[in-house]
Amino acid sequence: MTAEAIRTRTRALEGAGLRTFGIDDPIVWERTAGAHVWDADGTAYLEMNGGFAAATVGFCHPRVTAAIVAQAGTMTHCPSAAPSPVRADFYERLIGIAPAPLTRVIPAITGSQATEIAVALARAVTGRREVIAFGGGYVGRSPGSVAYAGKPAYRAPLGVPAGAQFLPYPDPYRSPWALGADPGEAVLALLDQYLDDAGSGLEAPACILLEPVQGNGGAVVPDDAFLRGLRERCDRHGVLLVLDEIQCGFGRTGRMWACDHANVVPDLMTVGKGIGGGLAVSAVLGREETTSAWSPDAVSSTFLTNALGFAAGIAAIDVLVEEDLPARAATLGARALERLRAGLADVPHVGDVRGRGLLLGVELVEDRATLEPARARTATAVRRMRDRGVIVGHSGRLMNVVKLSPPLVTEDGDWDRVIDDLIDVIAHETEGGAP
Repeated sequence: MTAEAIRTRTRALEGAGLRTFGIDDPIVWERTAGAHVWDADGTAYLEMNGGFAAATVGFCHPRVTAAIVAQAGTMTHCPSAAPSPVRADFYERLIGIAPAPLTRVIPAITGSQATEIAVALARAVTGRREVIAFGGGYVGRSPGSVAYAGKPAYRAPLGVPAGAQFLPYPDPYRSPWALGADPGEAVLALLDQYLDDAGSGLEAPACILLEPVQGNGGAVVPDDAFLRGLRERCDRHGVLLVLDEIQCGFGRTGRMWACDHANVVPDLMTVGKGIGGGLAVSAVLGREETTSAWSPDAVSSTFLTNALGFAAGIAAIDVLVEEDLPARAATLGARALERLRAGLADVPHVGDVRGRGLLLGVELVEDRATLEPARARTATAVRRMRDRGVIVGHSGRLMNVVKLSPPLVTEDGDWDRVIDDLIDVIAHETEGGAP
């Protein structure tokens, strides 16, 4: 059956609201392997968006597939009220790569659910309600997590009001509100005003929630000193630091966790996406004293401890560690940043080239002086890359960033080809409106 026939069947039955038909002709995925996707018409693509950064160890990694098949012949569903060997194995693997002293796991299914659990736990531990989050942040799209999202556009369709006090994220490129000061220092000064001034209007917060590197916000990397400053203030005020490593963690930024670059350990850390090796697995990691606030049955869901997902997760962690994929991400990412910056330095509509490891972004602007976002150019670049057989992400708080979050197993030759194509497309094929 052709791709268009499958799109027609899907369009006729699917309810509104999903992202499926954000464009008229979405790629119809039929088969995946490594960093490759084949559509229903047999067209091959390099998938450099990594299935929204979830294919960390690649699509259908043979070891992950073998683990799923083996577990499927033994047990798939095991309710969360019953321990199982595969559950204990997964916990041990996950804690084995977690920053010390995060020694406890609360399982979840999706990243959104992990966010909900982490915030609820922070409130239970502190006895407080307030949450501080950040502009441009992406911490999930469920009704229970989107309240902490840094874009009102995510909340509006669901009728969910803001559930946090928002601070600007210290974007080294786009922070006009800092008035020329260091963005990280400016945010920390504003946070001090919130926390120290009895007349600030802010209740004492339960937690500060953020991504150490913003993913959907456009691969934004704050200065490491900023995270260290947050850690110090959380300690001083009895606030829990909750880091969302769902997209930027698990080796993607060139270290096991993005917070490792700053030598900062949070009180709670959410993980997901690549952790499941392609299946829906997430978790909240925490210190023992932080995760002891609840009595049994405070957190429950029928498929909360699915054995099949845990088996895939064990295999994915083993692949990441044994193949040293964080180091590979660091090497490939550094090489790509150097080439992109050199190749796009003289392109007037390129505002910033940034990232860490294999979480990279190219921000397009209409004018380097005004920083007017070039949304149409960005959409055109994404489409032109697709025409060349490469899938890239379209992100950024202003939707003007071409994002790369590929599988960490992407072959060197394929990666070099992607960078060549991206430089050429952005430099020469982004004139005119969106496709």
